[in-house]
Amino acid sequence: MKFLILTDSVGNPRSFPLEDATELEETYPYILRKEFPDSTFWQLSFGNLTTEQLVSQAISYLNHWEPDIIIIHSGINDCRPEAFSEFQKTVIQRFSGQRVFGRIKKYVYHPSLIKRRQLYRVTENKFRKTLNKVKLIYSSATVFYFEICANQAYESARPGVGKRINTYNKIISNIYGESQVKINELLIQNDGFGSDNLHWNRRGHFAVAKMLIDKCKMQLNKSNIK
Repeated sequence: MKFLILTDSVGNPRSFPLEDATELEETYPYILRKEFPDSTFWQLSFGNLTTEQLVSQAISYLNHWEPDIIIIHSGINDCRPEAFSEFQKTVIQRFSGQRVFGRIKKYVYHPSLIKRRQLYRVTENKFRKTLNKVKLIYSSATVFYFEICANQAYESARPGVGKRINTYNKIISNIYGESQVKINELLIQNDGFGSDNLHWNRRGHFAVAKMLIDKCKMQLNKSNIK
């Protein structure tokens, strides 16, 4: 059996802050690997990439591989409101220099500016096109697409993010239906969000891993994949 796992930074271990520290072996992709030791896994977990940037790596190098199960955990970087476009951030950083940019970075991501400007990094239509492309190219695979989620308190850092999350989750639901994996309530119930209200602690990883393992086993029994 072949697994393809594509995640944003939440799929990675974290060493800081200390109260959120999660070892590699405690992340949900690693726990999944241990549950299916005879399977082949390919995983890409990368911070601050859009969904298109993330899945393009798999499409470019693995479109012939035909994975049985694809797990996609991406979308927050697409939908969360921004104060500046990626191009504007690059220009600011280039002309201010790395040292100065380090000092003014807090203003680039200041909640009051984000609330005022509400820029899109990825439009709804572009996000929809990316998901449809994945579905078309990997038409024979079972795709488990995680709902985009964040703790409610994340709204203070990214004003307007809750509404955006709901909108982009509807896009995921419209394309993948019951294959969308609902995890937000599970994370809240298990106190699984870290102190930044976005990344997960070990409790969050464990809870999601348990749910995901059950879903994978049900799918394997249904399709009789070995």
